[in-house]
Amino acid sequence: MQQADRSAPDLPGLVEIVRATWRDTRALRKLDRRCFSRVARYGWFTFLGLSLWPGVVALKAVADRRIVGFVAGDPRRRKGYVLIVTLSVDPDWRHQGLGEQLLRECEACFDLPRFQLMVRQSNTAAIRLYQKLSYTIVADLPGFYGDGEDGYLMEKTATN
Repeated sequence: MQQADRSAPDLPGLVEIVRATWRDTRALRKLDRRCFSRVARYGWFTFLGLSLWPGVVALKAVADRRIVGFVAGDPRRRKGYVLIVTLSVDPDWRHQGLGEQLLRECEACFDLPRFQLMVRQSNTAAIRLYQKLSYTIVADLPGFYGDGEDGYLMEKTATN
């Protein structure tokens, strides 16, 4: 695994991407509430698990001692892929390349050949970002989300 404790120099201001820990659970839940609708939010226990579970890479983007972004990747070694569990960027920090930087940093931490994620079909901004980073839609997920919205399964094959 590569070390993910370095600054993201291409972002405005000083943003540092580092490992998230269990101590970040409260702040991550607060970020999640700013980013997602009630039905799409994770509970505090999920963030605790993502920061503690062996093998999971949980990275936070920090600016002025505040968490402004988060990504988590869960390796599924037997199946040969990494599941990107969540990617969130504070609304005040969107459209500055932070989501792309977080996702690239997370991907760089793994040696598996594929990455998968799920996204709401209505989330066109996220879909564009994922397509920019070489993810393609591989399956429709009818009624996947708790409110009945359809999703897409997207996948990327690593090139090395």
